[in-house]
Amino acid sequence: MKQKNIFSKNCVIGMKYTKILIVLLAAVLFAACLCAPAAAWHSNTDAKVSPTGVLMPGDSVTADVTITYLRGTTVYRLPLSTSLSNQQWTGKLTRDDGTLITEFPAGKRFIDGYSITKLPYEAILTVHLEGTVPEGTVGQELTIMKVEEITSGSIVVSTYEKKAVIGSSSATATPTATSTASVTPTATQTTTTTATPTATATPKPTPSTATVIISSNPSGSDIFIDNNYKGFTPTTQTDVNPGMHTILLKKEGYLDDAQTMRFDAGVTYDMSFTLAPEAKASEVVIDLIKEHPTASLVVVLIFVVGVLILILLVRRR
Repeated sequence: MKQKNIFSKNCVIGMKYTKILIVLLAAVLFAACLCAPAAAWHSNTDAKVSPTGVLMPGDSVTADVTITYLRGTTVYRLPLSTSLSNQQWTGKLTRDDGTLITEFPAGKRFIDGYSITKLPYEAILTVHLEGTVPEGTVGQELTIMKVEEITSGSIVVSTYEKKAVIGSSSATATPTATSTASVTPTATQTTTTTATPTATATPKPTPSTATVIISSNPSGSDIFIDNNYKGFTPTTQTDVNPGMHTILLKKEGYLDDAQTMRFDAGVTYDMSFTLAPEAKASEVVIDLIKEHPTASLVVVLIFVVGVLILILLVRRR
């Protein structure tokens, strides 16, 4: 009888331990969900800036960039910035078939997408900017458009920036003086005209590749084009075949940054990347606690209660 009671008691203790393990496992899984990495945009196109060519102080400028989100991702807060004055921003999110999901009002300096979570379809975000080149900026490099994506914990996960150097004012043409020659007739003049052969211009070969100038902050980042290593920044790649390519930058201690876009032969592209520092574990935990204080408190309480129950069971044995 005594052995039977001991066996029953051990079974009860074993069941309690099982429940404690289940509770602790659930707490760990919950914490893992909170620590899940943020989803950044999948790709973006290079901004279309108008007017093209040299920008001048006082010019009215428009810029448009398109960002693609894959199915199942979350649209986070997107701060918008520019060096242009009189800036006006608009944006809209559509499905890949063009159906409008939501539109963002003009005048705001950010797009807040916290409510757009776990997209059940591929989505296209279009950002439009209107502004004016400030006076007194000749020779300066200005940021035409900058779009960042940050998580709820204020961690930058994607950055796109378009810059341009403001050109000098238009050159004034200097007229060429026309001289009047006074001809004195002579008695008899025989003029012999010698034909000058016309030089035949050699046609320039049609370029078959694109040129890509790649820079980054910080510099010294490893460059991969379609997963093929191409050196480190800053660099100029002159042999990029036309078509869609993914430019990926990596650097130890920083988050990877990638841009996917189409390149055309004979065109030079200037691509600038800004790599965000990797968040330390302590910073991630602090951000999670700030963002989810109630859930964090529940996890801590579950853990503390589980430890106390475990201590009491050990003492009873």
